[in-house]
Parts: sequence; C-alpha cells; structure tokens
Amino acid sequence: MITVAVPTLGLSAPLLENIEQAAQGRGWQIRRATLDECGDLLKSNMVDIALTSPYGYGKGVAAVDYRIIASTCVALEDYTNSYGISFPPHSKGLSRAYSPEPTAFSTIIGRLIMAEKFDVALELVSSADHADCIIGPVAAGEPPAMDLGEEWFDTVESPLPMALWVVRVDTEATDVEAFVSECANQQLLHAHVSELVPLSADHMPREGRILYRWSSEVEEGLTAALHTMFYHQLLRELPAIKLYGKD
Repeated sequence: MITVAVPTLGLSAPLLENIEQAAQGRGWQIRRATLDECGDLLKSNMVDIALTSPYGYGKGVAAVDYRIIASTCVALEDYTNSYGISFPPHSKGLSRAYSPEPTAFSTIIGRLIMAEKFDVALELVSSADHADCIIGPVAAGEPPAMDLGEEWFDTVESPLPMALWVVRVDTEATDVEAFVSECANQQLLHAHVSELVPLSADHMPREGRILYRWSSEVEEGLTAALHTMFYHQLLRELPAIKLYGKD
C-alpha cells in the first residue's frame, strides 16, 4: 500500500484540503507527523511520498533517490507574520536562542539568517528565560522584531520554501502529480499578508505573500536554502534539485 506522510502544519492546510478523498479513492494510507518527521519517514522508507521541509529533502537526497513534485508547495515571500525572531527584555547579548520547536526547519533558518546577516552563531538553550532571542511561530498579537520570511527575502531575494512534496523514485505509485493536485485547493494560488499598523505608525505596512504553487522563484529559494545549509555543514553534501518527470 502507498503511504503518504503529511505534516501537522497549519500553513500547509490549503495543500491538504482534499487529501482524505484523494487518498481514499486510491486506497492509499495517510500518516501525520511534524514537518521534519515527514522527511525522516520518507528517508527510512516508512512512507512513499511526503510533504516535508527543504531540510527533510536535503537530509535524505544523498542517501535515497528522491524527486520533488513541482506542483504545490508552501513558500514565504517577504513579510508573512508566520515565523519570527524576537528579543525579550532580559536579553544581555546575542549568543543564545530558544525555540519551542528546536529541531524545526524554521528554527534552522532563523539561526542561519542570524549567522549570514549578523555573523552571530546562536547556541540553542532549553529555556526562554536564559535566551537572548526566541525563534518560532508568531503568536497572535505579538509581532516579532524580525520576520523570518522578510529577512530571508532581504538576504537572498527569493521566497523561503517551507514545505514541498517529495517522492521516492522506487515507489510503485504512478499518478503522484494527479494526487498532489487533487489534494489542494485549486483556487488558492497565494495568500496576501499585510502588516497591521496603527494610524500613528511612522512606516507603511509591510507586505508579502504565502505562496502555494511551485515556480522558478520558489526553486531559486530552495537552491539558496540548500546551499546555505551545506555551507554551514548542516548538510554533508550539496543536494541536487531533481524534479519528478524531468530528471
């Protein structure tokens, strides 16, 4: 039986709107996990297809023959108020970071942005009370000092891919592109995000988009993410980007 791993990630909801029907119609099984656990399940051959992060793709592509299904995805273009870096009042320096999701791709990217932009190597600590900054999902009503999508876009001038469909080449599934397409809300290409600012603010609202369709710009962002993780040796090899049906 074909098994598909999908993440418990709110941002991925438009990609999975019809997944129950699409899987049931094929007799496929769905397995839910965190975004990065989906990559681990794919690498260990526990599933055939997974919606995972660029880190999940990069970790496995050197050991397993993967292909990216260049159809739907989740990518942050400029300001999206999804993930951020904040600095608590007790911060005394800039060397320690806390994250409620310490192994998540968003945390990895947050640390790499700090390294690339400010030449700061952040050590992860287990308590926010002892951290100089906090990396993680944006809490309602608490905009972070640094928006992850905006900082990434400012650094590489490309969107930040957060989730992409990856399939093992040795899978017996033959209609993966149709499956991915059927799962998604086909009417939603992107979601526009605008910063909420008071009338007395001294700056215009920041804006951006959450992208749900693969494009050459998203591929450029993926290339940049893989190169950055390789440069900082989070990936031992530089993964090639291989697209389903093209490579």
